[in-house]
Amino acid sequence: MFLGTCAATWISPNATSSVAAIAVAETSDVQPLTNALSPAVARPDVESGQLVQEPPRRSSYRPDFSRGLRRSNQRSNFFMLRAFQDAVGDSWKSTVRLNTDGKQVAMGAIVGSEGWVITKASELPISGEVQCRLYDGSFVDADVVNRVVDIDLALLRIDRDNLPVVSWATDIPERGRWLATTDVQASVPTAVGVVSAGAQRVNRSNAVLGVHLKDSSDGAEVTLVLPGSGAYEAGLRSGDSIFAVNGEPVQGHSSFQKVVKDGIGGQVVKLSYKRANTIIETEGRLMDLADELLDETEMEVNGRISARASGFNRVFTHDTVLDPNQCGGPLVNLDGQVVGINIARAGRVSSYALPADVVRPVVDSLIEQAKVVSHSADPRTSLRPIR
Repeated sequence: MFLGTCAATWISPNATSSVAAIAVAETSDVQPLTNALSPAVARPDVESGQLVQEPPRRSSYRPDFSRGLRRSNQRSNFFMLRAFQDAVGDSWKSTVRLNTDGKQVAMGAIVGSEGWVITKASELPISGEVQCRLYDGSFVDADVVNRVVDIDLALLRIDRDNLPVVSWATDIPERGRWLATTDVQASVPTAVGVVSAGAQRVNRSNAVLGVHLKDSSDGAEVTLVLPGSGAYEAGLRSGDSIFAVNGEPVQGHSSFQKVVKDGIGGQVVKLSYKRANTIIETEGRLMDLADELLDETEMEVNGRISARASGFNRVFTHDTVLDPNQCGGPLVNLDGQVVGINIARAGRVSSYALPADVVRPVVDSLIEQAKVVSHSADPRTSLRPIR
């Protein structure tokens, strides 16, 4: 359709008329503009001395959804998450965020109103302070009371009372059921997904540092560092030569493998390596990486994987996309009940959760044990966390 042409003339400011009329020639088949748009206007540009035609403006307010639309093809976009707000209910208030040195390391769940919290153990630092962010925005120091290696859970204690506690579900949802990962900041969940597989056993994988090595005169020389691996986070580079792990000498590729073969995902090891003529001491975290992930391209496609993502006797799988530091917190159904604890991101669209019936007896036992030890340590004092 031919919409016509537009011509305009700019009159000098010294003239009696400021702006000349805009002449528009339209063909007979052009339909009039609807009242949803105001007509185009022309304004003088003082610097250039030319007439600038502005686009039509809407006469009624319409919100700008452009930012949200940029993520509209993602399941966990804002509009999708808002749809789960009512289903989550108040369960988000029993969710916590755990920080170390100002950075989030994991999520957690409040399992006792007297300040008992559980989270993913392997994401916590071996030493150093842990802070707990609560739903009211406050930060409280957290003490690590105990760790259970088999299921990678840790029990923490914070100095707060009358906290909202998670409401446990009794069964694992069927395949295809929607689930939400709660957030500590708002009733809108962090992410949503569906159950993709029921209860299963995940055999333990060999823990790796995430490097390709070759023999060298200085030990084991790094030829490739996988993005997102423990070696990557430790700052290793191609050309570095690892000559000791946890103080044990490394004399080549096979020697390095023997030293770390009994390690488990999430375990922190001390690395000694040489870069040029400089000796560097650092720490690296071993990771459970499947064989298909031991490739630079696959690691980039899959994104960050939890350091400990195997060796679980009973978990169920859902396709929620989580970062490793978003694990350790509640996974709820559409009734706001906690069906499990997110325990690992294992792949691009594969996350593991410990079922509620696995977590509950362990938590109850840990809390009772902590109370007994705390009272026996000093019966004159009030109940307190232990290391």
